[in-house]
Amino acid sequence: MAWIDDQIGRESRDSGLHAGQTLHWFALVIAAVIVVFALADFFISWAQGAPIVRVFAFIAAATVWLIGRICRALLP
Repeated sequence: MAWIDDQIGRESRDSGLHAGQTLHWFALVIAAVIVVFALADFFISWAQGAPIVRVFAFIAAATVWLIGRICRALLP
């Protein structure tokens, strides 16, 4: 097809490492670690007979993830 130019997409895309994207991935890893520990705590407490969901941990993970998304959007 004549109107599709593959070179346009390749020229405009920069594959370098940027601060926003790096902070986003770092925040994503931190949020995932928080979620894993919160889930492990839930299953350990469930095995002990009193399952407790630590809502604060999930809110903290969501906040860290959101900060990472903001860094990705604002920093070049």
